[in-house]
Amino acid sequence: MKLLSRLLRIWTEIVITRPRTVLGIAFLLAVGSVVLTFTKMEMITDQLELIRKDHPLIALSDKLDPFNSETKRRFDVVIEASNPFRAVSFVNELASRIGKDSAHFQNIIYRVDPEPFKSWQLLYLNERELNHLQRQIDTHANLIKKFAEEPELLNFLTLLNQEMASRMVGEFFTGFLDEGEPAGEKADPFDLSFLIDTLEGMSSYLHGQDNFKSPWVSLLKGSAWDPDLEGYFWEAKKRYMIAFVSPKRSKDEIVVTRDALDQLRKHLRELRVSFPDVKTGVTGQEALNNDEMTAVLDDMSVATWLSIGGVFLLLVAFRRGLRRPLLQTASLAFGLSWSFGCATLFVGHLNMISIVFAPLLVGLGVDSGIHWYSRLEEEERRAGSGMGSVIRVVNERSGPGIILACLGTTLSFLPFVLTGFRGLMELGVITGMGILLNLIADFSVLPALTLLFGGKPRRSAVTAEPVETRDFIRLTPRHARMVITGAGVLSVLCALSASQVYFDLNPLRLQTANAESVVWGKALIENSQRSTIFISSFASSLEELTAKARKFEKLRSVSEVESAFTLLPEDQEKKLPMLRSLQPKIPEIKPVNFGNQELNVKELIDVLERIRFKLQDDQAERWGAEKPLVEQMALVRALAQDIVGSLQSAPDSVERLYEYRKHFFGDLSNKWDTLRKGISASPMRVEDLPDTLRGWFYQQGTYLLRIFPRESVWDEHALTTFVRETQSVDPQVVGDPVSLHVFASAFKDACIKASIYAVIFIVIMLLIVFRDVRLTLLAMIPLALGSIWTVGIMGFADVQFNLANSIFMPLVVGAGVEYAVIILSRWREGRMIPGHLPVSTAKGVILAALTTTLGFGALMISHHRGIFSLGFVSWTGSLCVLLSAIIIIPAILAGMAPRKVSDPVR
Repeated sequence: MKLLSRLLRIWTEIVITRPRTVLGIAFLLAVGSVVLTFTKMEMITDQLELIRKDHPLIALSDKLDPFNSETKRRFDVVIEASNPFRAVSFVNELASRIGKDSAHFQNIIYRVDPEPFKSWQLLYLNERELNHLQRQIDTHANLIKKFAEEPELLNFLTLLNQEMASRMVGEFFTGFLDEGEPAGEKADPFDLSFLIDTLEGMSSYLHGQDNFKSPWVSLLKGSAWDPDLEGYFWEAKKRYMIAFVSPKRSKDEIVVTRDALDQLRKHLRELRVSFPDVKTGVTGQEALNNDEMTAVLDDMSVATWLSIGGVFLLLVAFRRGLRRPLLQTASLAFGLSWSFGCATLFVGHLNMISIVFAPLLVGLGVDSGIHWYSRLEEEERRAGSGMGSVIRVVNERSGPGIILACLGTTLSFLPFVLTGFRGLMELGVITGMGILLNLIADFSVLPALTLLFGGKPRRSAVTAEPVETRDFIRLTPRHARMVITGAGVLSVLCALSASQVYFDLNPLRLQTANAESVVWGKALIENSQRSTIFISSFASSLEELTAKARKFEKLRSVSEVESAFTLLPEDQEKKLPMLRSLQPKIPEIKPVNFGNQELNVKELIDVLERIRFKLQDDQAERWGAEKPLVEQMALVRALAQDIVGSLQSAPDSVERLYEYRKHFFGDLSNKWDTLRKGISASPMRVEDLPDTLRGWFYQQGTYLLRIFPRESVWDEHALTTFVRETQSVDPQVVGDPVSLHVFASAFKDACIKASIYAVIFIVIMLLIVFRDVRLTLLAMIPLALGSIWTVGIMGFADVQFNLANSIFMPLVVGAGVEYAVIILSRWREGRMIPGHLPVSTAKGVILAALTTTLGFGALMISHHRGIFSLGFVSWTGSLCVLLSAIIIIPAILAGMAPRKVSDPVR
């Protein structure tokens, strides 16, 4: 302590004798720091890199790159349309725009081309659907044979009319199949969907629309399978379509992807004008990272200026003037500028943890200046001293205590370096270094500014009461015992409430609640039939792949395992004979020359009128049709009447109908070709998969498995179980669940270690300085009580620990010890009566606490819920340690013998 006092005395003389030189050097350093920050400061967001740059999981995760090279750093566009066909139209338009915007995007992946699967499409039907297909072909054998000979629209409607007539006579519309139905099979209900689809397509074309709806899917296979909708990425039973957009890459990926995301959302807004029935948004990890980054950067800028403004107003209120608050704010600005410069120079970047350092530093860095000015106001009231002499007395009497308190705050951050967790290490280095730089500013810039612009010392009128005896708190021994008892009761209540606080690791609950990426991400999670994130494992051979898949499937925490084999049709040996039996029943389609063949409109109208007659309500009642069929019959009558009316009145109806006939035949040829190839297909192998699709599961001799969890991995217990069980099969599994588990575990451990290290270092420092075990333990009481009260308040407020606010404990360690050190340093001077707290000391502690609280509380303006919770918990903790410091410590000191007054500084 004597060495510190001697060095401080030397430095004080330099500042007092050369204030302009000190300010000039400080100004040049501040300007250089600002320029360096704006030109060199970067951001990192990778979760694993926040643990450490060379974490082994990063190298393992890099093995995934060949399997998702096309979709790495992608945006996930989610499309919710009124029907799947509208989603297809929307994504086609979006793909066209993305393809033309090479300045922002590499590509868009929204469909796996079904054409390579054409020969095996029928193998992907399940057994029930194949049985249905067989029955439909057997039932319509006559229609199929005759229609293949003359594949024309008029012939198709004529044959349908004839088949309906043959089935309706004396029947109950129970289905197209009665005789020959397999034992145990229930007859398919009579369904007019195929006729409705045909008539709707004709009607829309006659009314000038070009949308074509294939009737063949309904006729041959039922609505469970539609080749026109296959190959797209669907979720929630085709409620959502997903497209993957890859932004253009460059060295500055953060800026580029943010620009690309803005441009993508602009494209979507413009497209929604043409598709008012479509809802769409962008999510995915890259969008989440960008939205989080944008929100946090904006919020931290506002929070920093808000905390600076709030600190200034507090200083004005406490100092009752503008001059000295302006000087102290200027000193704070110098310290902040130096802090940013050193952070850029020694660290080079910010991360999602260290980004909060600026508002924190505003609240913590101003403390030393507050204590310094509070003591200066007391000392300057003594007559006979100029400002230089007053500064010497302040630095001599309070300087060591202020420096000691500041070192205590710094020591609460520097132990972050020992945790090995990169994100906390960088926060500790930046914030701890910033507190020291602000301390330097308050013992160099602030005295120099005060000497030059602070005015003359304010003299105090002669009063009967010495300045030292003006007290903020006066506790008798009885009152002190009541205070200590009340603190004990409050601590017990808070300890009970603290038992309700747990650790919530769901990252979506940390981000901005109404951010587009969060809203759509939650929608996918809530509506998907399986988890949207999974664990990946690697195998070097098909044998190893099969063995690992079987082991993973046996785990209780695993719902399913995906590999290249899961892309192949199931039960091929059983399905192939079923398809072979259909070969003689599917004839070839004769070609149609539309240039030489005209449609007989009169005959078409006649067929439609006969269909209408057969489907009258009285006929339905006589044949015992049920309500769904009655509704279909009414729709067929309405469509037929609409088509007949258009053909009879619209001048261009025949030309429009001709266009529809060409679509009708083209679609027929495509579906018939699929059908004929499907019934003669050979077994599908992994080698038959398209290169793009096979590449998702096989690259350069390595096979990939995707393991999906049975329970939500956002629950900490479920996540831990899922990761540990999969690691028991393969210790080198990778994926978002593994990264989240490793990050959350490392983060919690690092926060606990940082708190323990900070307490140990501070205790050692206090023992060395105070050389008194009692005072050392007394200095730790505000921290202990404040922490218990804070966690108890979290329980009452239903605020949980998460991946953002868990660092609150190291933050309040410094504050709690700082306030105690200031009070106990004053006690050691011998100028405090037991149970009393001088006004100047209390004023400095309260103002320092309020500015610290303001810096923490400024984080609560953040839309990012993680940073908001950090602000709330730290704000609460700061107030709790303040109350315990200014009330509990004087109460305890009330029972201790007064200290002997030290010699005054002359």
